[in-house]
Amino acid sequence: MTQDANIKPTTPISKVWVIPILALLVGGWMVYYQWKNQGPLITINMQSASGIEVNKTPIKVRDLDIGQVKRIELNPDLNGVTVTARIDNNAAHLLNENTQFWVVAPRISFSEVSGLNTLLSGSFIAMTAESGNQEVLQFTALERPPVTPPGTPGLHVKLTSQNDELTYKPGDTLIYKGFKVGEFEEVNFNVDEGVIEYRAFIHDPYHKLINANTRFWNVSGVKLQLASTGLTIQTGSLETLLANGVTFGNPQGVSKGAAIDNDAEFVIYNDYDAAADERFKYAAQYILLIEESVRGLTVGAPVEYRGLQIGKVEAINYASIEIGSLLDDDYPIPVLINLYPGKVRLEDSETGLKFLRERLARWIGKDLRATLRMGNVLTGGLYVDLQHVDDPEIAAIQTVNGFDIIPTVSNEFTQLTQKADAILDKINALPLEDLITQIGDVVQTLEAAAESVNQTSDNFDATLASFDTETLNAQIQQSLQAFEGLLKHYSQGGLSKAEIADTMNALQDTLRAIQPLLRQLNTTPNGLIFSDNADVDIQPKARETNR
Repeated sequence: MTQDANIKPTTPISKVWVIPILALLVGGWMVYYQWKNQGPLITINMQSASGIEVNKTPIKVRDLDIGQVKRIELNPDLNGVTVTARIDNNAAHLLNENTQFWVVAPRISFSEVSGLNTLLSGSFIAMTAESGNQEVLQFTALERPPVTPPGTPGLHVKLTSQNDELTYKPGDTLIYKGFKVGEFEEVNFNVDEGVIEYRAFIHDPYHKLINANTRFWNVSGVKLQLASTGLTIQTGSLETLLANGVTFGNPQGVSKGAAIDNDAEFVIYNDYDAAADERFKYAAQYILLIEESVRGLTVGAPVEYRGLQIGKVEAINYASIEIGSLLDDDYPIPVLINLYPGKVRLEDSETGLKFLRERLARWIGKDLRATLRMGNVLTGGLYVDLQHVDDPEIAAIQTVNGFDIIPTVSNEFTQLTQKADAILDKINALPLEDLITQIGDVVQTLEAAAESVNQTSDNFDATLASFDTETLNAQIQQSLQAFEGLLKHYSQGGLSKAEIADTMNALQDTLRAIQPLLRQLNTTPNGLIFSDNADVDIQPKARETNR
């Protein structure tokens, strides 16, 4: 007997598929989770892809990996590359308008040494961590790392330079009394105004030294200046000897100004003197018409009064003055000078400026004159000296193109040159031909006199030659022998000595005999003539005549 088959329905899906389905679900969840939690893709425009590798070069914030480079493409216009990178989702909030990217690689220069840790690990892309208001996914990388790390406390300032020959670069230092207090961060050339603009950062707490009256000036390298005051050597710190540098401060006599905001604008002056002079806001401008050479006079040369600087030379051969051409015979060279009321101990204001102009106008009408003087013999530098001269020519106040003119007088060198020319003119006016003729006659007379002297000398020599020298010598010898014999007679024990003694004795006896006579003559000089009877007084009588 046959049994009917027991037919049971089978499961439509085999249990074998449980594991693949489970794996698929897990894989899908993982894909969803990865997609849900992955960060955004960003693009970074760079000049080159040097040191960057796909799926290897990381993106870091404060040395922490937050992303990785996924793709590198060359720009269609060939002006750079576009790097596509994936940023972690937990760092996506850092992508805003203030975010910056740059490549960290080894850099060695005079102003910095950085990125040496990448010699072994390789280059990476660094990113700033700053807050912002708007999400941004396209960026342009910086060409070099920012000098100041993001978030550093301090102050940013904007600077412009007066020196067209010196350009600062990012990383150059700002120093204050020998200490490094900041750095240049950005350099930009303003094409419209033709000036170089800088952005610098000053660290905390040194940024508190900056105020509205602060001045910046250059201290780069070694500065040698040959001017009218002599040789000047200026140096900064050792760091500024190797690279450029700028310092700042309040010039002497300038009070501390008000506090400033971030990105305040300042000017970089060539040196301290230029920065100090800038504190004077008011200046009286005058024109000097120089008739001699201005070689040695430079822009910025001092203008002095009684040995003190009260201004400076602003321009030489000032183009705004129309007084003719340099080729004209009587063309004076116009020199523009600035006189500062603040340097003559007046108020640096309109009141001080007005008083200075009035006082100079009165002095110019009397005896104030300007002259060029040599400030240093070694350099030949000139400066302008304002002085009161004796017996000046009366000069009224003259103006040209709105500038008052200060009359000028020649300097010492010019006066010496004029005196030398006058002496030469007098020498040229002398009758030199007649004088030369007379000198020739005198020379001929002297030659004749010399010839006569020579003839007399020859005659004297002939006279001496005519003497019998032997006979003369013999006579002299005889005289000497006779004199020697005479001396022998006067020797001790000789006859002449006894004779002399007898003669002296007789002379003494004679003197004794006449001694009474000498006494009588001494008392009565007329005793030899009249009688010795003193009692008889003889009276004179008149002679009797016969009548």
